[in-house]
Amino acid sequence: MADISVRKIRFTFEEPLDFDVSDEMLGSIIPMLGLSMTMPHLEPYLIRTMRVAIPQITDPQLAEDARRFSQQEGHHYRNHAKLNEQICASFEPATADELRAIEQAMEDDYQRFTKQKPLRFNVAYAEGFEAMTCSSALAMAEAGNFDEGAELPGGEIWAWHMAEEIEHRTVAFGVFDHLVGSYLYRIAWGTWAQWHYLSYIRRFSLCMAKGLGRKLTAPSTPMNRAMLRRYLRTWSPRYDPAKIEMPAGVDALLARYSAMAEHS
Repeated sequence: MADISVRKIRFTFEEPLDFDVSDEMLGSIIPMLGLSMTMPHLEPYLIRTMRVAIPQITDPQLAEDARRFSQQEGHHYRNHAKLNEQICASFEPATADELRAIEQAMEDDYQRFTKQKPLRFNVAYAEGFEAMTCSSALAMAEAGNFDEGAELPGGEIWAWHMAEEIEHRTVAFGVFDHLVGSYLYRIAWGTWAQWHYLSYIRRFSLCMAKGLGRKLTAPSTPMNRAMLRRYLRTWSPRYDPAKIEMPAGVDALLARYSAMAEHS
């Protein structure tokens, strides 16, 4: 199991969003903003899933990790909700309304999953999402892109969030393996979960691009190729995020955010 710290940090989002950038840069920024728009809906769903799973977990350390995972996710989505207010305010009212309609559709999906789907589906969804985002975070860390977080809309929220994604990388897999343990079920429903989640990022991204009167250009970079390679490894029957070492620099980032955290 990983050591997981819960850091309560309140980020502020006061600078207006600047979309006067190249098409290639916009192609990187808009999907990140689309990801932020998903967080106040995806992460509460993950928390609800863990809340149902924890009473069924017989490993005390795994149960504690799941609690800490949920607390981290709670701080993540609350900060992203504030960033999302800034995002919506940066567009004309019609575009902002369309973004909120997509949010509602996503919220409806996740509420339906919680109420109607079995726990094994929900923990498979959580694992599929976490495997995908951890792959991205690891590639970003290895490319040194955490230090560039301040250049993205929202600033350091990205470095903080991605570092904690790596820190809690073992939890969703551990819960799925403990409660379900089927490789075929993990691949089938985890992959569906990734498709479902990414379809919403695409909807948010296209909506924002349309509101700006711009077309998205998907950049092809060494980091994106590294993300794909890491993601494909999650399909292996031998995949285990506990075997993934923390990239250089992540420990220092986590220490930075521990020092910034509020202590109650």
